[in-house]
Amino acid sequence: MGRKHLFAIFGSIFGFLLVTGIGYFIGYAYTWDQFRQRPKIGAEPLKMKLVFAVSDIAPGQQIDFNSVEERHDLRSNVALDAFSFSSDMLGRRAKWPIAKGSYISRHDLIPQAVENKGLKKND
Repeated sequence: MGRKHLFAIFGSIFGFLLVTGIGYFIGYAYTWDQFRQRPKIGAEPLKMKLVFAVSDIAPGQQIDFNSVEERHDLRSNVALDAFSFSSDMLGRRAKWPIAKGSYISRHDLIPQAVENKGLKKND
């Protein structure tokens, strides 16, 4: 009798693992198939408001309202720290050359803490 019970217990455990494994495999395959068929995030260009350089901006040059403009543009790739409003960046200085027609991001500008520190030295 002990052997039959042992066989029944291990058989039940094996059956449970087999059915659970098959269920997980089918669920995973179905989910993966849906994932492959849905549209990719960021695959289609988005129309967004960005701040663009109207003229070339030299490194260290202070940005004023004559050198930038806000406009809506269709882009597929945009930096996460891109500016949407020119008022957020007026008076700041460029970290490196910014070409005419390119959008401006926070990483293109000298950090405000560094700018303020530099102004204190000159006073």
